[in-house]
Amino acid sequence: MANEIVFSRRALAAVAGLGAAMAAGGAAGGADAARPAAFTESDRAAVIDLFSAFCWSFDCTNEEAFLDLFTGDALVVGMGVAHRGREAIARWFRYLVALREKDGDDWLHEAGQFRFVPDGAGCIAYAYATHFGANPQTGARFVRSLGYFVADCVRADGLWRFRRFSISGWDKALLPWKKPLPWDGL
Repeated sequence: MANEIVFSRRALAAVAGLGAAMAAGGAAGGADAARPAAFTESDRAAVIDLFSAFCWSFDCTNEEAFLDLFTGDALVVGMGVAHRGREAIARWFRYLVALREKDGDDWLHEAGQFRFVPDGAGCIAYAYATHFGANPQTGARFVRSLGYFVADCVRADGLWRFRRFSISGWDKALLPWKKPLPWDGL
């Protein structure tokens, strides 16, 4: 009998309980596996590319490319004014282009110094917004405005897009991520 293994009912119950706990843990692990992955370095690069596409499409006056950067139900807050949905965002785009054309200027937008705050399956992205200008008739070169972008970025149709987007004037008073989000209450 020295080679026999004897199990008591208590030992069998404990093993059965451990097996059930492991199975439940595996099920929870399966649910975790179904959740979106953490905000990765490739996600960061894709969101930076999204901001780059924003700058290029605006500066090259490509309205369709510009609008494709936003979800269908997007909200843009431009200097405190809300523009909700594709048509309103298109009107905002045309308004800004008309300002540029009225002055006879060329504008170049820059987004940089990014800060990302993961938020569910997406992120809130903060970036400096510097707008350069040039007047081809006078030869003047200038910084048109200083501000910052705040954007709620999500994956839609397999691509990163802006669900909510804002541009605010620079006030140097408080870190932007310490302020309420620009679309809160709208």
